[in-house]
Amino acid sequence: RTPGHRVTAGDIAALRSVGELFRTLDDRFGGGHARQALVRYLEHECEPMLRGSYGEQTGRRLFGAAADLTRLAGWTSYDIAAHGLAQRYFVQALRLAQAAGDRAYGSYVLVTMSRQAVYLGHGREAVQLTRVAQQGVGTGAPPVVQSLLHASEARAHAVLGEVRACTAALVRAERALEAARPGDEVPYWARFFDEGQLADEFGHCHRDLQQFRAAAQHAERALQLRAPAFARSRLFCRVVLATARLGLGELDQACALAAEAAGQAAEMRSARAVEYVKDFERRLEPYRDAAPVRGYREKVAALG
Repeated sequence: RTPGHRVTAGDIAALRSVGELFRTLDDRFGGGHARQALVRYLEHECEPMLRGSYGEQTGRRLFGAAADLTRLAGWTSYDIAAHGLAQRYFVQALRLAQAAGDRAYGSYVLVTMSRQAVYLGHGREAVQLTRVAQQGVGTGAPPVVQSLLHASEARAHAVLGEVRACTAALVRAERALEAARPGDEVPYWARFFDEGQLADEFGHCHRDLQQFRAAAQHAERALQLRAPAFARSRLFCRVVLATARLGLGELDQACALAAEAAGQAAEMRSARAVEYVKDFERRLEPYRDAAPVRGYREKVAALG
């Protein structure tokens, strides 16, 4: 491509399709499988288009597609624990969303940043990011988007151990999703957020608040509802369920679930998947001499 290349609707459709492809790869196999190819695509295909020629309407659509690919580059970087790099991509994605005039997508980038903050244990920052995201979309956003934003806030409160604030945010998320109707126009980036995903959010929150019976109920529901294509998300949920079972004193079940998750993590290129399993193993320490734990360690050792 040369500077001044005329950007067409076909070019933008291609960017969108590539985004869907990389999103699918990331969900199934982890960010490490998709990241380098995605970064090269951004550099060699997307960036030259931004330097091309286009009218205002095409330009907004182009910046929107570029924002999505850039956020995804940040997301895959986050998944392999390249956290500083991920944050730089997220900031750039925010700028591109602003250039596209897409405040709703900007709120999604902020929620993504909040997810990373939760993972890193920065709960207060995570709460602030979700609040800014909610202000960005206002009350006119589709119910599914509202539910996603409230659930993200709940996750942040749970990390801080704020039971009342977490519960209130979960109630808002549940009510918003109940208000959703089949005919609603939902942005493509929010379509993953359904009953299964909300159950997953509930499970994580209750785990963090050490409410293990509720955590187990919601994690089981999430595993029933989530499609196999969301392999990494299902792995996380399986570890949440294993942790809940451990908290309830069900050591055999906990170890069986975690062994299954460890096998799946070995097939992925995701630092987060590995860290979920390691977190469970740290919780196993008080039971290290029990037969189920020895069996679990043998299975994991066999994975290499």
